[in-house]
Amino acid sequence: MARMELPVLDKFCFIFNLRTGCITMGVLNSILTFVMAVILITFAVGIKETTESKLRRDESDAAMTSVVYTIVILLVVLLFIKFLLDLVFAYAVYKEKCGIMKKYCIFWIVFLVLFIIAFLKTIFQMDAGYVIAQILFLAENFYFIVVIRSYLISINEDGVL
Repeated sequence: MARMELPVLDKFCFIFNLRTGCITMGVLNSILTFVMAVILITFAVGIKETTESKLRRDESDAAMTSVVYTIVILLVVLLFIKFLLDLVFAYAVYKEKCGIMKKYCIFWIVFLVLFIIAFLKTIFQMDAGYVIAQILFLAENFYFIVVIRSYLISINEDGVL
């Protein structure tokens, strides 16, 4: 039976070396993570206003909206933690600290699983703009993990998380 593995890249965006790509992605990812947190905060504010208006009309509908609001707030907290860790990751690549990079990857995988679960739980309450922003955020992060793994392999690390 054949094993499926992540691809190994030689260059970042087919042009730059992987180290430069990891530093760039770390900084860009921190900025995008911060922007995603701000987008979700605006979504949470909209949910809160909707919950308060529904609370006056229908209790059962308000309870579901309250659950979605709680999930979104937890996502925002996770995004702010990830924002800080993205900056630590960029520093780790700059100093070539493989241990920190591997720990970041493990956190990233846990974060990704939690983010996908929360996204799937709240997808039907979101407008198309929020859904598209989150899908693009996930796609960028999938590419980032491939770049990190490729960089770890290129500096003679095992590349196994």
